Amino acid sequence: MKKMFAFFCLVFLWVYSCNYAIAYTGKWFNPRMIKTYIQPDHKYSLMMKHGFAEWDRLTNGKVRFKYVNSANVAQIEVRFVKQINQKQHDRAIGLTNTMTVGSDKKMTKAVIYIAEKDRRGRNLRKDEAYTVILHEIGHAIGLEHSSDPKSAMYYAENDIQEISKNDLRQLKKLYGWN
Repeated sequence: MKKMFAFFCLVFLWVYSCNYAIAYTGKWFNPRMIKTYIQPDHKYSLMMKHGFAEWDRLTNGKVRFKYVNSANVAQIEVRFVKQINQKQHDRAIGLTNTMTVGSDKKMTKAVIYIAEKDRRGRNLRKDEAYTVILHEIGHAIGLEHSSDPKSAMYYAENDIQEISKNDLRQLKKLYGWN
C-alpha cells in the first residue's frame, strides 16, 4: 500500500511540474533560437512574420525566431482559426497555450491561435489582427498582461497598442538581461 501511495505521489508531482497553462507562464531555455512554425498560405501568415520580426528587432535579437517547416519540430506553433471557441475565452480573438516543465517553468511549447473573426462573427481589420498578433507573441515568449492600455500586452485590443518600453522591461526582468 505504501509503494502504491508513493507511486501516485510521484505521478502527481510529475503532472504538477508539467504545467499546461493559458499564456504567459514561464520562459524559454534559449530565447535566441526559438523554432517557430507559422501555418503557411494564410492571409495573416506574412503579418505574423512581421510581428515576430518586431519582437526580434525591439529586443535587439535577444529573442530570435528560427522558422521551421513543420509544426512537429516547432517550439512556437501558430494556427489561424475562424474563431476562438473555448467557453472560458469566448471574447478572445487570440489565445496562446504554453507547456512548461519544472518548478522554474521553462517553456517547451507554445501554440498561438489567431482568429479571423471576433465572437460576433465580424472579420478582424488588419490593424486589429496585427495588435492581437503582437500580444499573443508576447505571451508565447513569457509576458503577462499589462495594465497600460497602450501596451501590446494590455488584456483587451485597442487601436493605440504597440510593444512598449514596459513590455521590454518585463522581458528583461524575466530573462535577467542587463
